[in-house]
Amino acid sequence: MATPTLLQAHLLKGVQNLAYDNHQTLHRARHAGHTRPPPEVVAHLGITDLSREQLEGVGLAVEVPKAWIDYARAAGERGTRWQPGQVMLGSGQVQRSTLTAALGQQVRHLQDMAGVAAAHTGHGEMGSDAVARFRRVMGMTWQRLGAVAYALSLSEEERHQVWQRGDQHWSTAVAGQVRDHSVQQLAARWNEVVGCDFTVVAMPVIVLQAAGIAHDDIAAQMPASPDHMVELVVDALTAADRGCASPPITDPARAPEAAGINAAIQAAGLTGDAPAALGLADSATEPEPATASADVDHGYEP
Repeated sequence: MATPTLLQAHLLKGVQNLAYDNHQTLHRARHAGHTRPPPEVVAHLGITDLSREQLEGVGLAVEVPKAWIDYARAAGERGTRWQPGQVMLGSGQVQRSTLTAALGQQVRHLQDMAGVAAAHTGHGEMGSDAVARFRRVMGMTWQRLGAVAYALSLSEEERHQVWQRGDQHWSTAVAGQVRDHSVQQLAARWNEVVGCDFTVVAMPVIVLQAAGIAHDDIAAQMPASPDHMVELVVDALTAADRGCASPPITDPARAPEAAGINAAIQAAGLTGDAPAALGLADSATEPEPATASADVDHGYEP
């Protein structure tokens, strides 16, 4: 028997309670006489499932044993909420190299987002709402990866391994990739990010914040803010004689996602409110200068 750490318990609680929420939602639909869940219930179930899957992914990334995650999900699906002090069976250690390799793949996905933003916004005017949505999703993704890096206590060498992209600086490598994309390919990748459900993207960050990981902890793990990442790719594209204007900076609007975030927080059994959680996405786009200069080692960025 083992007692999960505070961080592990928060993630397991979210997984179990989200599974429980869907169990209860289906029960209420059947009790109301529906042979099939109505469309709004199906939509709710889908968002909750995706949010839970995001939490499970983060749990695996920060050394939560898969057996514990599977058990928490199954318990919720059987109609049991998470109980404080819940203990789990076994330990299930994961090799460090496996964890850092998985984080590296996700960081490359974030770098690719920066490349899409840098290249696609150079092909014409983008709607301010679409730009804001892209920045919110990228900002939350940035925070999630920074929180995972903090939870893993990455060394300087491990951070270098996670961010490196072969022999080139990551922004040069990404610029080389997106330069060969057609306008249609860039638009498709842009729309894929813009179309993400923000509730699903934000859920892991909300849980990690509730476990005590602060924005300064996150920023100290990341060599550049999301906006600066985009600027680095813009510079790399320009250096390769492909002119590209810097993407417009638009303050993200908060209102559209507030209801979904609040419902997901309540379903997961977390404390907090939607405005505070959404505020994370805003602050992630530009960390305070003192944090960026004092806490982050830029030595591995040529």
